[in-house]
Amino acid sequence: MKELAGKVTVITGGARGVGLGLARAFAEQRMRVVLADVDEAALRDAVASLRASGVEAMGVPTDVSDVDAIVRLRDAAFERFGAVHVLCNNASAGGGGGFCEPIDVAAWESVMATAVYSVLHGLNAFLPQMLEQGEGHIVNTSSRQGLVPAPILGAYPPAKAAVITLSEMLHAELAERAAPVGVTVLTPGGVRTEGILASLAACETGERNDPAMQEFLATRVAAAVDPLDLGRLVVRAVRAGVLYVNSHKETLEWLRERFDRMARDAERIGTVR
Repeated sequence: MKELAGKVTVITGGARGVGLGLARAFAEQRMRVVLADVDEAALRDAVASLRASGVEAMGVPTDVSDVDAIVRLRDAAFERFGAVHVLCNNASAGGGGGFCEPIDVAAWESVMATAVYSVLHGLNAFLPQMLEQGEGHIVNTSSRQGLVPAPILGAYPPAKAAVITLSEMLHAELAERAAPVGVTVLTPGGVRTEGILASLAACETGERNDPAMQEFLATRVAAAVDPLDLGRLVVRAVRAGVLYVNSHKETLEWLRERFDRMARDAERIGTVR
């Protein structure tokens, strides 16, 4: 999709963080924006900020784990604008803890519903319309935790790995059909969001007297990217039809280390064929 002006994007989890960064980046291209979020107060504020800058925007309160809510989001977007050209399945959640203690399966199910099944609901709701209109692009937000997972993060890395895999499968299936719909999977590292900044502020003001945590968060903030810059990277990916978007070069370095380890292990024990 080379031309974005006047077209429509729907962004779940759009009230803050990466989602709002995506919204602002697409708005810079003069797109019309539909934001969806479960936090209605934050959603109202985000829509108001976009409208104040001259963007044609609307908000639809949406629990992405609820398939009926996704259908209502689609219907609201098409009723208002008549088309949806870019769908950003961005909403997510974390939780579930580590594996060495009893696993909270209910927490895992909740994370999967928000981070993975919501993508499937989004595809079912919007992809047929995009195929019928002959133009579209789907952006699925994963994380570098889906590529190079860290421990003690519960369901979050497995959920994000699933989003990467399903995006790759979707891309291959659409390409095989020569379908006019592109796919991008976003695997950001540190992003300068309200949550990480609030955590750092709490440490610095002594609300959490933990120097080690303060140092860790300060390092993360220093290396984090601005959500708008990340959104602009996604805009370039949509225009270029690029599948993978990474925010940090170090992610690619960690991936190389992962594959090098696979190769070393194969050298140690061999393969069957």
